[in-house]
Amino acid sequence: MSTAQRFAWLDGLAAVTVYAAAIVVLPPSELPASPWGLAARVLLVAMVCLLAFYYNDLYNFEVPHDLGQLFRRLCRALGLSALVLAFGYLLFPGLILGGNLASYALLLTLVSVLLVRVTAYTLAKQAPFSERVLILGGGPMAAELARHIRTRPDLALRLVGVLTPGPEAGPPRLGSYGDVADVVRRHRPDRIVVAMPDRRGNLPVSELLACRFRGITVEEGTRVFERFTGRLAVESLTPSTLIFGDGFGTRRLPRMLMRALSLAVAVVALVLTAPLIALIALAVRLESPGPAFFVQDRVGLHGRRFRLLKFRTMREAPAGTADSVWGRDNASRVTRLGALLRRYRLDELPQCLNILRGDMNLVGPRPEMASNVATFSAVIPYYNLRHEVRPGLTGWAQVKAGYSMSTEEVTRKLCYDLYYIKHMSPTFDLQILIDTVKFILSGTRPG
Repeated sequence: MSTAQRFAWLDGLAAVTVYAAAIVVLPPSELPASPWGLAARVLLVAMVCLLAFYYNDLYNFEVPHDLGQLFRRLCRALGLSALVLAFGYLLFPGLILGGNLASYALLLTLVSVLLVRVTAYTLAKQAPFSERVLILGGGPMAAELARHIRTRPDLALRLVGVLTPGPEAGPPRLGSYGDVADVVRRHRPDRIVVAMPDRRGNLPVSELLACRFRGITVEEGTRVFERFTGRLAVESLTPSTLIFGDGFGTRRLPRMLMRALSLAVAVVALVLTAPLIALIALAVRLESPGPAFFVQDRVGLHGRRFRLLKFRTMREAPAGTADSVWGRDNASRVTRLGALLRRYRLDELPQCLNILRGDMNLVGPRPEMASNVATFSAVIPYYNLRHEVRPGLTGWAQVKAGYSMSTEEVTRKLCYDLYYIKHMSPTFDLQILIDTVKFILSGTRPG
């Protein structure tokens, strides 16, 4: 169970407890005749609260979670919960329990969840509830791991320090790689993370083996980085890691389920949105000269090219305009209607046809323009591995990294794509779809 899931269970338990305690004071005449009806209404309130918490990033621990930020997010979440419940009670008056009692219960939920979070965050950084961590290695990965340990309240970890070959800015340096035994004896870490950029001739094998047999956990930095960030560290990957490591292989039945889900959603979406698609196509034609649809060559499964469909959101490029890797996102050519369509991803509705044709799935790495693939493959390690699965209408990289407007950003998105390929499953697809809905409702466009 992930940290976010643990906190969701705690928050849900707090909401259920508060609301259940509040309705104890209600007279029997205001309670449902069936205990199952009462339980269903209490759970409904808890689910609305949890969705509001999720929507306000209370389970995203890569954003700040200090007391002020936590309080503001909780207030927004409970305000949203109140609006949703009020609207639900307006439509279905029989769902309400106790009139104004629900409002008081929500306020008590705010206080209880705040207390639970502050207590959990405090205990997570105190002994004996946390582990002491020693990092071996310098460079970007070690610095990133140290930053996560120091700043994320959900990690029950405390940084002892780092061992590096030379002086570096950042976390406290306790010595070099050869000082492992002495540092372990003095600081007694519970866990050692090996994040060395080059292990050949530098890895203190005998000292780490001794630590391992004394009960100290020794982990590879790449695995910890993956767990902390939800992406792979491409710069630290080796062919042996990809060949012999776990993941990167989904059984046939889960793949069939994911494909069936994609087909079902695409059919339903096309049927329900057919009038909207016709209206958007007409509006695009009326706003600016050019076709309603934009067709472009993209690279899909096993490097096969296909024609991707979208609503046109940009004015046609002037004749003689030079094409480039980043020319697709010339903001000066985006129409007013196009900006709106992009913001809420309505421009991608026609891609349901690509899903039905077998070019794409609902979830997967976003297909790249065919003209860019050769460029990226030449400069970004393992880039072509993203073509080993069917591309998607949305994906893990889209909800985590957004648009890419440089080679560095494309590399970062590849780190998320490879993480998805390694861990792909129907439940992971469902999580990505929920995240995508969150982005669409907030008006933030994934990449």
